[in-house]
Amino acid sequence: MAEAEEALIPKLAEASRREPKTREPRRLAEIITAQLEALRVYHRAVLDSDDIEAVHKMRVTTRRLQASLDLLESQLNVRALKTRLRTWRRALSRVRNYDVFLELIAKEEPARGRARKEQLQLIKGILQQRRARRAKKVRQFLERADIDKIAIKLGLLVPAPKEQTADATPNESSPTEPPLAGYETASMNVDEGVVAAYAAERLEQRLTEFQALVAQSHPTNDPAELHQLRIAAKRVRYLLENVSQMGFGDASKALLWLRTLQDRIGDWHDLEALEEEIITITSAREFTKQHLVESSRMLLAAAHLQKKKNALVTRLFPVRMPRHISVTSHRIARALRRKAMADPTASSKTSAS
Repeated sequence: MAEAEEALIPKLAEASRREPKTREPRRLAEIITAQLEALRVYHRAVLDSDDIEAVHKMRVTTRRLQASLDLLESQLNVRALKTRLRTWRRALSRVRNYDVFLELIAKEEPARGRARKEQLQLIKGILQQRRARRAKKVRQFLERADIDKIAIKLGLLVPAPKEQTADATPNESSPTEPPLAGYETASMNVDEGVVAAYAAERLEQRLTEFQALVAQSHPTNDPAELHQLRIAAKRVRYLLENVSQMGFGDASKALLWLRTLQDRIGDWHDLEALEEEIITITSAREFTKQHLVESSRMLLAAAHLQKKKNALVTRLFPVRMPRHISVTSHRIARALRRKAMADPTASSKTSAS
């Protein structure tokens, strides 16, 4: 297993480099191709090594790819593909949650006294066991995931499998190391003018939804309300990320603020989820009966998490969206419409859809 993890490190690094970090304009087809290639690598890493970073990166890549596919709604039927990506992401989230829980505990342990460390050690052991069981189930589920099918559905050409040489061993010819530059972007038929027109409408819609939630936001510990605000921020963020890569304007300042807001709500959510996990464990009658003292210690740890959650809420609210978010979004929407107007077929195609 260690050898498999070591072999995947260069591929994970290469896939990370393919994530949006460049200001060089790219067509949507190129962006989707790079995301699919990265998804293949992270998917293989999850199956081969259960790598924590691979689990996280595969989740993020499914979200980015879903945002890219959303821009094709006016040209292709991508709803089923988006649903498939969402299903994979939810499966990965079940493993990622335990990774986050264990990270939180690792941060807490050094700064705590002996009694608190004992509480955390007990929780840590249980969570590690649950993580291992959940990861096994998710791996079995993701073994049926086929990234190439998404590429084929989008009209991309898929590379032929590597040929096995006469002296090659099964491991050397195995598909555990898929080529990164496998898909042919040129084969994907996308009308960039139509994409631009649709993206302008989508951006204004996403911004309006987000602004409404920000206006209604108030100090709360309601997971549903905070989740909706975080999802709305993600939708605006990933859409701005895409159109910026396509060359319609710099949104780096807006992206930084949206990511910061998303991370702050995410920190609260992680504490909430860990608290719920502890309560679920200790509320099991058989467990509590066998571990009365330990259960009380675990609940004390959960009470400490509640205090941290309340402190996070105090710092998070009120949410004040800076003016540059709407200014940047409207400026990029105008640039998108100028591109659409330059394509005489764009407006008619988007109206027809």
